[in-house]
Amino acid sequence: MPPQTRYKQEQRFWDDVAVTDYESLSAYDQERILRCINWLGDGKVLDIGGGSGMVSRLLDREPGTESVCLDISHKMLKHSPVSAVQADALRLPFRDNSFDLVVSAAFFHHLPGYTHQLLAECHRVLAPMGRLVGYDPNAHCIQNKIFMTGGPFRLKLFSPDERPIIPEVLSQEALSVSFGKFDYFYFSFRNNRFTPFELIQRFLLSPFAVGPLAQRLERWFYWCARKE
Repeated sequence: MPPQTRYKQEQRFWDDVAVTDYESLSAYDQERILRCINWLGDGKVLDIGGGSGMVSRLLDREPGTESVCLDISHKMLKHSPVSAVQADALRLPFRDNSFDLVVSAAFFHHLPGYTHQLLAECHRVLAPMGRLVGYDPNAHCIQNKIFMTGGPFRLKLFSPDERPIIPEVLSQEALSVSFGKFDYFYFSFRNNRFTPFELIQRFLLSPFAVGPLAQRLERWFYWCARKE
Protein backbone atom coordinates (compact mmCIF):
# COMPACT_ATOMS: atom_id res chain seq x y z
CA MET A 1 0.00 0.00 0.00
CA PRO A 2 1.47 3.43 -0.95
CA PRO A 3 2.32 5.61 2.08
CA GLN A 4 -0.14 8.30 0.96
CA THR A 5 -3.03 5.82 1.01
CA ARG A 6 -1.97 4.43 4.37
CA TYR A 7 -1.73 7.84 5.96
CA LYS A 8 -5.19 8.87 4.72
CA GLN A 9 -6.73 5.80 6.34
CA GLU A 10 -4.81 6.18 9.61
CA GLN A 11 -5.38 9.94 9.71
CA ARG A 12 -9.15 9.55 9.26
CA PHE A 13 -9.24 6.93 12.01
CA TRP A 14 -7.39 9.10 14.53
CA ASP A 15 -9.21 12.29 13.57
CA ASP A 16 -12.42 10.47 14.50
CA VAL A 17 -10.93 9.37 17.83
CA ALA A 18 -9.77 12.90 18.65
CA VAL A 19 -13.11 14.24 19.82
CA THR A 20 -11.68 14.13 23.35
CA ASP A 21 -8.23 14.33 24.94
CA TYR A 22 -7.42 10.71 24.07
CA GLU A 23 -5.55 8.64 26.68
CA SER A 24 -4.88 5.01 25.86
CA LEU A 25 -3.39 3.98 29.22
CA SER A 26 -4.80 3.79 32.73
CA ALA A 27 -3.25 5.96 35.42
CA TYR A 28 -1.47 2.85 36.75
CA ASP A 29 0.10 2.10 33.38
CA GLN A 30 1.06 5.69 32.72
CA GLU A 31 3.15 5.67 35.88
CA ARG A 32 4.60 2.26 35.02
CA ILE A 33 5.68 3.43 31.55
CA LEU A 34 7.13 6.58 33.05
CA ARG A 35 9.31 4.47 35.35
CA CYS A 36 10.41 2.29 32.43
CA ILE A 37 11.42 5.29 30.33
CA ASN A 38 13.39 6.66 33.29
CA TRP A 39 13.70 10.17 31.91
CA LEU A 40 15.55 12.46 34.34
CA GLY A 41 15.00 15.74 32.51
CA ASP A 42 17.43 18.37 31.23
CA GLY A 43 17.14 17.61 27.54
CA LYS A 44 15.02 17.45 24.41
CA VAL A 45 12.37 14.78 23.86
CA LEU A 46 10.57 13.81 20.65
CA ASP A 47 7.29 11.93 21.09
CA ILE A 48 6.61 10.37 17.66
CA GLY A 49 3.07 9.27 16.94
CA GLY A 50 2.30 11.01 20.20
CA GLY A 51 -1.33 11.83 19.44
CA SER A 52 -2.76 14.04 22.17
CA GLY A 53 0.56 14.09 24.05
CA MET A 54 -0.21 11.61 26.82
CA VAL A 55 3.44 10.53 27.24
CA SER A 56 4.77 14.03 26.56
CA ARG A 57 2.65 15.26 29.44
CA LEU A 58 4.23 12.72 31.77
CA LEU A 59 7.83 13.39 30.71
CA ASP A 60 7.34 17.13 30.89
CA ARG A 61 7.09 16.86 34.68
CA GLU A 62 10.87 16.58 34.87
CA PRO A 63 12.73 19.93 35.07
CA GLY A 64 14.58 21.13 32.01
CA THR A 65 12.52 19.00 29.62
CA GLU A 66 11.79 20.42 26.16
CA SER A 67 9.22 18.17 24.51
CA VAL A 68 7.86 18.00 20.97
CA CYS A 69 4.83 15.85 20.12
CA LEU A 70 4.61 14.70 16.48
CA ASP A 71 1.62 13.07 14.83
CA ILE A 72 -0.24 12.88 11.49
CA SER A 73 -3.56 13.89 13.07
CA HIS A 74 -3.92 17.63 13.55
CA LYS A 75 -7.08 17.04 15.57
CA MET A 76 -5.20 14.83 18.02
CA LEU A 77 -2.40 17.37 18.35
CA LYS A 78 -4.87 20.06 19.38
CA HIS A 79 -4.96 18.35 22.79
CA SER A 80 -1.17 18.25 23.17
CA PRO A 81 0.15 20.10 26.25
CA VAL A 82 3.58 20.58 24.62
CA SER A 83 4.87 21.91 21.30
CA ALA A 84 3.11 20.01 18.50
CA VAL A 85 4.18 19.23 14.95
CA GLN A 86 2.02 17.58 12.29
CA ALA A 87 4.40 15.60 10.10
CA ASP A 88 5.39 12.29 8.53
CA ALA A 89 7.42 10.18 10.96
CA LEU A 90 9.28 8.66 8.00
CA ARG A 91 10.59 12.12 7.11
CA LEU A 92 11.15 13.84 10.43
CA PRO A 93 11.42 17.64 10.00
CA PHE A 94 14.35 18.00 12.41
CA ARG A 95 18.10 18.30 12.13
CA ASP A 96 20.52 15.49 12.87
CA ASN A 97 21.36 14.91 16.56
CA SER A 98 18.48 17.12 17.75
CA PHE A 99 17.02 15.04 20.61
CA ASP A 100 18.27 13.27 23.72
CA LEU A 101 15.26 10.93 23.85
CA VAL A 102 12.80 9.72 21.22
CA VAL A 103 9.64 8.05 22.53
CA SER A 104 7.47 5.74 20.41
CA ALA A 105 4.43 4.90 22.52
CA ALA A 106 2.52 2.12 20.70
CA PHE A 107 3.48 3.61 17.33
CA PHE A 108 5.84 1.36 15.36
CA HIS A 109 3.14 -1.28 14.86
CA HIS A 110 1.06 1.26 12.92
CA LEU A 111 3.66 1.29 10.12
CA PRO A 112 4.15 -2.35 9.08
CA GLY A 113 6.75 -2.63 6.35
CA TYR A 114 8.40 0.69 7.20
CA THR A 115 10.26 -0.27 10.38
CA HIS A 116 13.74 0.11 8.88
CA GLN A 117 13.04 3.60 7.52
CA LEU A 118 11.41 4.70 10.77
CA LEU A 119 14.32 3.43 12.86
CA ALA A 120 16.81 5.16 10.56
CA GLU A 121 15.02 8.49 10.99
CA CYS A 122 14.92 8.10 14.77
CA HIS A 123 18.63 7.27 14.78
CA ARG A 124 19.36 10.34 12.65
CA VAL A 125 17.63 12.84 14.95
CA LEU A 126 19.00 11.33 18.16
CA ALA A 127 22.12 12.81 19.75
CA PRO A 128 25.01 10.43 20.49
CA MET A 129 24.15 8.22 23.49
CA GLY A 130 20.51 9.20 23.07
CA ARG A 131 17.80 6.60 23.58
CA LEU A 132 14.84 5.45 21.50
CA VAL A 133 12.20 3.84 23.72
CA GLY A 134 8.78 2.42 23.03
CA TYR A 135 6.23 -0.30 23.48
CA ASP A 136 4.26 -2.33 20.93
CA PRO A 137 2.00 -5.40 20.71
CA ASN A 138 3.90 -8.67 20.90
CA ALA A 139 3.47 -10.78 17.74
CA HIS A 140 4.32 -14.00 19.65
CA CYS A 141 1.28 -13.53 21.91
CA ILE A 142 -1.56 -15.97 21.21
CA GLN A 143 -4.27 -13.33 21.72
CA ASN A 144 -2.59 -10.90 19.35
CA LYS A 145 -2.22 -13.59 16.69
CA ILE A 146 -5.98 -14.18 16.86
CA PHE A 147 -7.34 -10.67 17.27
CA MET A 148 -4.76 -8.29 15.70
CA THR A 149 -3.69 -10.02 12.48
CA GLY A 150 -5.72 -10.07 9.27
CA GLY A 151 -7.75 -13.16 10.11
CA PRO A 152 -11.52 -13.48 10.55
CA PHE A 153 -11.40 -12.66 14.28
CA ARG A 154 -9.58 -9.32 13.92
CA LEU A 155 -11.20 -6.76 16.23
CA LYS A 156 -12.70 -3.61 14.72
CA LEU A 157 -11.27 -1.43 17.49
CA PHE A 158 -7.82 -1.48 15.83
CA SER A 159 -6.85 1.15 13.27
CA PRO A 160 -6.44 0.04 9.62
CA ASP A 161 -2.75 -0.86 9.67
CA GLU A 162 -2.12 -2.00 13.24
CA ARG A 163 -0.20 -5.28 13.35
CA PRO A 164 1.77 -6.87 16.23
CA ILE A 165 5.58 -6.85 16.03
CA ILE A 166 8.11 -9.65 16.52
CA PRO A 167 10.59 -8.27 19.11
CA GLU A 168 13.55 -10.16 17.66
CA VAL A 169 12.91 -8.67 14.21
CA LEU A 170 12.68 -5.15 15.64
CA SER A 171 15.98 -5.77 17.44
CA GLN A 172 17.68 -6.89 14.23
CA GLU A 173 16.36 -3.86 12.35
CA ALA A 174 17.57 -1.50 15.09
CA LEU A 175 21.07 -2.96 15.00
CA SER A 176 21.08 -2.76 11.19
CA VAL A 177 20.65 1.04 11.29
CA SER A 178 23.56 1.39 13.76
CA PHE A 179 21.86 1.40 17.13
CA GLY A 180 24.46 -0.03 19.48
CA LYS A 181 22.18 -1.82 21.93
CA PHE A 182 18.60 -3.11 22.02
CA ASP A 183 16.76 -4.47 25.07
CA TYR A 184 13.15 -5.54 25.60
CA PHE A 185 10.83 -7.32 28.01
CA TYR A 186 7.26 -8.65 27.86
CA PHE A 187 4.32 -7.34 29.89
CA SER A 188 0.59 -6.59 29.72
CA PHE A 189 -1.26 -3.37 30.43
CA ARG A 190 -4.04 -3.06 33.03
CA ASN A 191 -6.97 -1.46 31.26
CA ASN A 192 -9.57 0.50 33.20
CA ARG A 193 -12.46 -1.30 31.52
CA PHE A 194 -13.10 -4.85 32.72
CA THR A 195 -13.97 -6.33 29.35
CA PRO A 196 -13.88 -10.13 28.88
CA PHE A 197 -10.64 -9.57 26.95
CA GLU A 198 -9.11 -7.74 29.92
CA LEU A 199 -10.36 -10.23 32.51
CA ILE A 200 -8.87 -13.18 30.61
CA GLN A 201 -5.52 -11.42 30.28
CA ARG A 202 -5.23 -10.14 33.83
CA PHE A 203 -6.55 -13.07 35.83
CA LEU A 204 -6.02 -16.11 33.61
CA LEU A 205 -3.01 -15.49 31.35
CA SER A 206 -0.65 -13.01 33.04
CA PRO A 207 -0.37 -14.98 36.33
CA PHE A 208 1.08 -17.86 34.31
CA ALA A 209 3.28 -15.69 32.06
CA VAL A 210 6.53 -16.71 33.72
CA GLY A 211 9.77 -17.58 31.96
CA PRO A 212 9.27 -18.89 28.40
CA LEU A 213 5.48 -18.54 28.70
CA ALA A 214 5.75 -14.73 28.86
CA GLN A 215 6.51 -14.65 25.14
CA ARG A 216 3.20 -16.39 24.34
CA LEU A 217 0.93 -14.89 26.99
CA GLU A 218 1.95 -11.26 27.51
CA ARG A 219 0.37 -8.92 24.95
CA TRP A 220 3.00 -6.15 24.87
CA PHE A 221 6.75 -5.65 24.96
CA TYR A 222 8.67 -2.60 26.12
CA TRP A 223 11.88 -1.90 24.21
CA CYS A 224 14.86 0.45 24.29
CA ALA A 225 17.60 1.16 21.74
CA ARG A 226 20.66 3.35 22.32
CA LYS A 227 22.61 5.39 19.80
CA GLU A 228 26.33 5.03 20.44
